[in-house]
Amino acid sequence: MITLDAFAARKTAEAQRAPIERFETEVDRGEPLIAIGNAWSRRMFDGAFYLSPLSGAELPATNLVFVQSRDGNTVTKNPSLLGGGEADKHLVYEGLSRVAADAVLAGAGTVRGGDLLLSTWRAELVALRTDLGLPRHPVQIVATIRGVDLTRGLMFNSSALNVIILTIAHGADAMRRDLAARPWISLVTMARAGDLAWAFREFRARGLKRLSCIGGRTLAEELIDARLVQDLYLTTSPISAGEPGTPLYSKPLATEVIVRKRGTGADAGVVFEHLRLKS
Repeated sequence: MITLDAFAARKTAEAQRAPIERFETEVDRGEPLIAIGNAWSRRMFDGAFYLSPLSGAELPATNLVFVQSRDGNTVTKNPSLLGGGEADKHLVYEGLSRVAADAVLAGAGTVRGGDLLLSTWRAELVALRTDLGLPRHPVQIVATIRGVDLTRGLMFNSSALNVIILTIAHGADAMRRDLAARPWISLVTMARAGDLAWAFREFRARGLKRLSCIGGRTLAEELIDARLVQDLYLTTSPISAGEPGTPLYSKPLATEVIVRKRGTGADAGVVFEHLRLKS
């Protein structure tokens, strides 16, 4: 199994050599929101990146990050095949969308069966996270009903990480023995599947003020239906790809456009939108 240091070195090298193209701004209505960035990110993103403020003391501020093909599909075995481009991957997905996050939340299907750590890797964005007073890596949250195999994967076997598993009693029981050997992993156990509002209140009680969620789409729909998401960071590629009939959300979404930017150079045709969900 790869070590945390080796994995981080590989991801950092990948991010540093990636040919990131600048975005160009088409719409920017983010002034009432929280603006973050440094000189490098503002140059590459063509301005500030916006976050919603905390809405109260009970729930974290939460964003949802997705890439879709031009025909609206979001499911594929390899997300890079959706065509979001290098700027989306390194500047947005593994960058600005989570640089200020206390935790990153993913469904078990997203993290299962591989070495994965949901963090930032580009040096300029690591520096921005440090400037924001945050630890090197966000808390890793994995949502699962049945439980996950904790003997596999970097995330579950690196004691330097802080990992939370969101589950129900049945899933907790399935992992009990392996959890006992991994004190850096804690449980948030819902009374029933889908009690996400309770879980998010528990996250906030544990000091997690800002969350970034990356899916999959079943979890994303549950989060939206529970009105737990304020910001949707959506990148649309210029190609047809992904499994047909796999939109982010099965119904029309009521949103307002905060930011719209277009990719340049090798990423021409890519559109990034920051959409704020209407309550």
